[in-house]
Amino acid sequence: MSSTDFKKRFVGLIEIGKTLTSDKIEANAEIRPNLKKWEAQCQVALEKAFGSKSIFLTDFQKVLKDYRLSIHADYGLPIMEAAREDLDLGEKSGRLDNIETEIKEAKAEAKRREVVAESKFWGSVIELIQMQRDELNRRSQVDQEITEIRKEIKELRSLLIELVSNQTDKAKKKTMEKDPFT
Repeated sequence: MSSTDFKKRFVGLIEIGKTLTSDKIEANAEIRPNLKKWEAQCQVALEKAFGSKSIFLTDFQKVLKDYRLSIHADYGLPIMEAAREDLDLGEKSGRLDNIETEIKEAKAEAKRREVVAESKFWGSVIELIQMQRDELNRRSQVDQEITEIRKEIKELRSLLIELVSNQTDKAKKKTMEKDPFT
């Protein structure tokens, strides 16, 4: 049973108890069986709401044991009203606990979102660093390739110079062979 259901049950039992007070029982003896029923229902409600060792149940049972039947409602009714008031306080306390829980959950959610945003930020930073590292590696490879191309170009130039020089030398030799005095 929820606290609202218990509260309704206690309100109903208190209303019934008001019809079973000593002045009403003495005026109408036929309602005595209703008193016994009310007593049993009150004990069950008190035990369900507060437990078998609660002060409310113990006091109520003491009233049933120590006082005569016609005044059970007179002394039992204040115990039931006190129990209902305690349920009201418990309900208000429960609402405060719920609000407190909601606040804690909201704070935890805000913290979670903050952590997620921060991890996304740092993830982006790491991704940018990785992109720059990849670009530097690519540039390094390009620089090595350029260096190798320059080296090959120098070798080609040397070969061309040597080839041109050889051709020039051969041409001079031929020219000298044809006309040794020129």
